[in-house]
Amino acid sequence: MPLRNAKTPEKRAQLIEVFLGAGTWTYDLISRELTWSDGLYRLVGLDPKAVAASFDLYESLLHPDDRLAHEEIVELAHANQLSSRRFRVIRPDGHLIWLESRFDRQYDRSGRLAILHGVVQDVTNDQKAQIAHNRAAAANASLRKLVGGEFWRADGQGKLLDYTNWMRFTGQTAEQLRDYDRLAAVHPDDRQHFRTTWQGAIEGKCRLDLSVRVRRHDGVFQRFESTAVPLLDNDGEIVEWHGVSKLVEDTPAKPNLQNAVSEVHIRAARAMLDWTAQELAERSGISFSTIRRMEVDAQSVKAENVQRVRETLENHGITFLSEPEHAVAVTFAAKR
Repeated sequence: MPLRNAKTPEKRAQLIEVFLGAGTWTYDLISRELTWSDGLYRLVGLDPKAVAASFDLYESLLHPDDRLAHEEIVELAHANQLSSRRFRVIRPDGHLIWLESRFDRQYDRSGRLAILHGVVQDVTNDQKAQIAHNRAAAANASLRKLVGGEFWRADGQGKLLDYTNWMRFTGQTAEQLRDYDRLAAVHPDDRQHFRTTWQGAIEGKCRLDLSVRVRRHDGVFQRFESTAVPLLDNDGEIVEWHGVSKLVEDTPAKPNLQNAVSEVHIRAARAMLDWTAQELAERSGISFSTIRRMEVDAQSVKAENVQRVRETLENHGITFLSEPEHAVAVTFAAKR
């Protein structure tokens, strides 16, 4: 029935309650008299002709964990700490629903809080959706801890559907990240690799394995390793991609120890073993004169001779270690 055909304010209010799935109530804090509208009776599954509203009736319908005593309601209302409340109601038929109540306060001439006027709406579907969302978020957080990465979804062409994490990491806007022609946040040297790897996975409808450097919001590039699999429909067409990306540290290339070991390292290793140059020559099978020249300038002798000396030293407990900035450290552990 159109609202314009409702002849009285009460009838219009009833129609609004039906359309919105809502109800209203009034609670007199002095007399403790509680009044419900027909819409509220309908929400809680009661017949207004069979039972009168009361605080005891209201309390009996509430889930035990959501009950508030009259004194608590008065105290919270006076403190302006209770203007809306979400709670569970168990209807007489055993069906549990979530209701949200919002109310306003009415004061008497002396300034004393006297009456509360409220509107109640069924929010069961919203609450269920929120609970499902919270559970999914908790599950995703647990999975992120297990795999050490972030989950994401992309459409059939590999374009992101979930933007939040990417925007937070790169500082890009939604418009910028959708510019797949530029790929501005991907390192210039990795862009073609990004495109061809994605294209190959899409055409083959197969697993994606991708490693590229991505520019952080502060301009620093960091490497991401991503793995994704396609979700196919009944016709074998790609509907979505589901993937996970992990932030990894680039491992610097280790120096070639054969070329990096110098005269300094050879002298240090010989000193650790407490060998003379003659002893090193005898143990390695290299002439004494070559050893002497090697300890002055390792580049002045043949590389294979340096290699034989290095292997001789290593066989007697010396270890040459690669360090950052292509440095080499020399350590010694006596063999037993």
